[in-house]
Amino acid sequence: MREFNEEMISFIDASPTPFHAVDWMAKTLECRGFIKLEEDQTWKLEEGKDYYVTRNDSSLVAFTYPPCNEKGYTIVGAHTDSPHLRLKPNPLTTSAGVKRLGVEPYGGVLLNPWFDRDLAHWRNLPWVRALVA
Repeated sequence: MREFNEEMISFIDASPTPFHAVDWMAKTLECRGFIKLEEDQTWKLEEGKDYYVTRNDSSLVAFTYPPCNEKGYTIVGAHTDSPHLRLKPNPLTTSAGVKRLGVEPYGGVLLNPWFDRDLAHWRNLPWVRALVA
């Protein structure tokens, strides 16, 4: 657990922005044998190899290409731009001699208590039915 925590702290320290987070993850994947693919190129995948692709330097998808005798794929995707905190337009304030940076939540941060419940009831909403149809 200590090793995991230290690696997590290193990741957080190295990732002040979404772009830094994707760069850190890409380097980590490459160190573990993953091959980078270019989104706008034709891919020539080999069985048993691991790959990743980035988009706009702020999203990353990693996957394995299993041998033909195995069923299924392992795919992990992440976007790093939401939710998070952003600096306010004029962030610097001073109060009681302490300088502070004002931040605000961005991108669907779950702050309201009604968000913390089962979403099964949402499937009956017309726009949700249209999305999953």
